[in-house]
Amino acid sequence: MSLKKEIERYSNLNGYPTTSYEELNCDCGSKEFRLYSDDDEGGAFGICVTCNSEYDIENSREYIEEALNNVCNCDSELLSLAVGKAFYPESNESRWVYVGAHCGKCGLDGVYVDWKQSA
Repeated sequence: MSLKKEIERYSNLNGYPTTSYEELNCDCGSKEFRLYSDDDEGGAFGICVTCNSEYDIENSREYIEEALNNVCNCDSELLSLAVGKAFYPESNESRWVYVGAHCGKCGLDGVYVDWKQSA
């Protein structure tokens, strides 16, 4: 299964299907990140494993109170990241954000954190 399909599957089960999908790519060319998130507050950021640049996902960094390092079931913390979004009807404002990750070590795809955006 691809990461896009996994985010779509998860979002459909959640009741807010994605209509937007974007892979995270660092300016240095790397596609691997360490993912940090806060499930309680709804927020995530990635740190490039090559150049240590930080990417604030959907401007959510400021809401994070306790950032947890997300690790795959195989114990790898090197992940390719993608963001799926569901929008409010007839709007370009995000309603729900899904942060998915693909582990290059074992091939597992999953949604690691998701949150509802305030209108």
